[in-house]
Amino acid sequence: MNTKNNQRSRLSKLLLKNALLDLLTEKGAVEKISVRELCEKAELNRSTFYAHYNEPRDVLTEAEEKILHQTAEHLRKIGAEKAGGGKEFLSSFLRYIRENDKVFRVLLVTAADPSFKSRFMQLSLLQLFAHLQVNIDPEKQQFIYSYLLNGSLGVITQWIRSDYTVSIQEIVDLLFTLNSSAILPLVS
Repeated sequence: MNTKNNQRSRLSKLLLKNALLDLLTEKGAVEKISVRELCEKAELNRSTFYAHYNEPRDVLTEAEEKILHQTAEHLRKIGAEKAGGGKEFLSSFLRYIRENDKVFRVLLVTAADPSFKSRFMQLSLLQLFAHLQVNIDPEKQQFIYSYLLNGSLGVITQWIRSDYTVSIQEIVDLLFTLNSSAILPLVS
């Protein structure tokens, strides 16, 4: 009985998450989504919603935390597997984004929660920078990483927005060219 309830609970949460992502694509902000329309989209009743959440933002927060956790796990895995350096790591990371398009399109392009972008990119790109093994002046490091994170986020967001019309290898090369030209004069 407990397993059946757990499966039902997971299914209900998955339906609510997918419905929320669809509604965020249409409306752009979680504040514009009511519990009623979320439940209608998920084809669940309101009592099921309230058994798990208090408001639609709770569904978004849980989805964000899950994707951050999954991304961290994926990055740890590829970090352990990819001995080829930063380019292979970044290629795998971009494939992961493309394979999970719906979630990343809503959370990065639609920007349902602007703070998610920052958390996601810090988690992701800081691991990439760790693989690059670049010696940067510690006093300037936070400024340089901020510049690189925001620039890389802009490129990746535009890549998603363009429906991945540019190949992964071209994006990897572009990011490495842009970031290298920004870092090289500052490397100690």
